[in-house]
Amino acid sequence: MKRIGKQSPSRVGFADLYLERYGSGPLEILPKPDPDLFLIVTIPAFKEPDLSSSLLSLISCDPPGVKWEILININYPENSDETVVVISQQSLTACQQLSKSLNRDDLQIHCLWNPDMPRRHAGVGLARKKAMDQAIYRFNTIGQPNGVIVSFDADSRCDKGYLRSIANFYLQNPGVRTANIYYEHPLHGDLPPGYYHSITQYELYLRYMRLAIETTGHPYSIHTVGSSFSTRAKTYIRVNGMGCYKAGEDFYFLHKCIQLKNFWEINDTTVRPSVRESDRVSFGTGASITRLQSEVNLAVYNLDSFSPIRELFRQIGSFWRMEDKELQSFGEWESISEGLAEFMTNQGALNKIQEMRCYSASEQTFCDKFFGWFNGFMILRYLNEVHKHTYVKMPVLEEALRLALILGIDSGESAGDLLENYRDYEKGRGNRRII
Repeated sequence: MKRIGKQSPSRVGFADLYLERYGSGPLEILPKPDPDLFLIVTIPAFKEPDLSSSLLSLISCDPPGVKWEILININYPENSDETVVVISQQSLTACQQLSKSLNRDDLQIHCLWNPDMPRRHAGVGLARKKAMDQAIYRFNTIGQPNGVIVSFDADSRCDKGYLRSIANFYLQNPGVRTANIYYEHPLHGDLPPGYYHSITQYELYLRYMRLAIETTGHPYSIHTVGSSFSTRAKTYIRVNGMGCYKAGEDFYFLHKCIQLKNFWEINDTTVRPSVRESDRVSFGTGASITRLQSEVNLAVYNLDSFSPIRELFRQIGSFWRMEDKELQSFGEWESISEGLAEFMTNQGALNKIQEMRCYSASEQTFCDKFFGWFNGFMILRYLNEVHKHTYVKMPVLEEALRLALILGIDSGESAGDLLENYRDYEKGRGNRRII
């Protein structure tokens, strides 16, 4: 068992202000955490009939060599139908039985019970936040701001080395704030072939998007998969915690974390998210599988649409060096792309840039502020706008093949072949710092 180091009494209560101002409400009373607790896997669980399989996947991992916990938040909104209530109660019973049957000194399992959540706020964002806030509270009581919170899902699985890889990575890299974890959806199994056709295209789209953004020079090009990230306790409170969004909570949270820098990828282990359909959220993997059942080919953003923002990002330094009068008369956006020029004008970009210049002491600070403004969400807004008039969405296989040629990724005869090559490309870069 690796010793984490005795915690300073002065660190106890490091998250008090966060929990008071930004916490998700009253916390459940649980058994006291081990003083050497270092890692907590948090799992939101709504309508999960096979939660036990996910838990067994974690428990069957190679021991991480640190004290760790699994924290499950079983939840459902008010006025849920009887089926949801029964499944939730069965999940609670299964978790409690599994916890009692443990015969380990490195692991505790805790179940939170949140039935009848207000429908206005109920969703995966609030459910994930409640679990993570409970983890923060536990680290807070033992003075462990460097403790690691891992985000997992109730229908995911993981490799045997998953926990050990994460624990070792954070122990060996004390400066890391946040780290994504490599993922792969199952592409074969007992489900109808249509599911695997859909998930192949969807994952290819995710990897295409991430790498297409990376080619523009944007420093915040990351995957945002709710079952596949981790963060320090002190980083979690620094960004005011998880948002209560009904979907996309991982996207918003991770794009806040990356602005603090020291954001990494752990690519030497694998999370395996589910490929099933889902009506639990409005977008994301499950919703995409549902939608793609009726589509032969997934249409994605045209690769050409990334070229204008690549040119824009190359000019960021010149915005800092320009005189105010020169910046006011700046008209280069039209020469790059009419669609980009219209978008930047609609966003009030010149005023934003001038404001950022006023509050920046250096070019690097200005660039950080610019990319904090023109973040992943802004890129999606740009892409949606220019695809209304300027560009046409194309089949994912076609655009991913074009990008593969640029990046030196081997092509393939099918979406499945190409996806495997994309995976090899990303995984082959090893554990790496994004920014």
